[in-house]
Amino acid sequence: MVTIDKNEIFLAERSQRFYAFVIDALFSFTVSFLIPVILSIFSINSGFFLALISFFIVVSIQGYLLINTGQSIGKRLMNIRVVDYVTLKVPSFTKIFLIRYVLIWQIPNLLSLFLIDDDISFNSGQTTGTENLISLLAFLVLTQTLLIFKNDRRCGHDILSGTVVEKL
Repeated sequence: MVTIDKNEIFLAERSQRFYAFVIDALFSFTVSFLIPVILSIFSINSGFFLALISFFIVVSIQGYLLINTGQSIGKRLMNIRVVDYVTLKVPSFTKIFLIRYVLIWQIPNLLSLFLIDDDISFNSGQTTGTENLISLLAFLVLTQTLLIFKNDRRCGHDILSGTVVEKL
């Protein structure tokens, strides 16, 4: 339990947040699998185009839920939600969607769509600038996530957006 401005909240357990992340990732992977299958009926075979459509579907659905309820699909199933650190209400559009979701989670995903080259050779033994940049992005995302092990259980995206994740 944490006290914030005379209000008490019960912080989400680290395990709840982890499982919510896994559920959200499974949702994203499922959409990324189904979109090519569905659109193959129309003979659309552009991998980049299909990945972009999948990306926008996931961001639209998860973004809508986050903006309106403070919960992604995974958070809803784990019975937790994101709230503003000060007001303990669903955060503003800027905090929850632009900073917390798009900037920290989806920009790296979108950049990887543009950076991954179909003809990267993993057998050459040498890394390219693109591979190094993708590795750096992955490292930054991992690092900000590991901040959850602090006492207040706030990841980097929570700190940057002024949010906290609570149990319902």
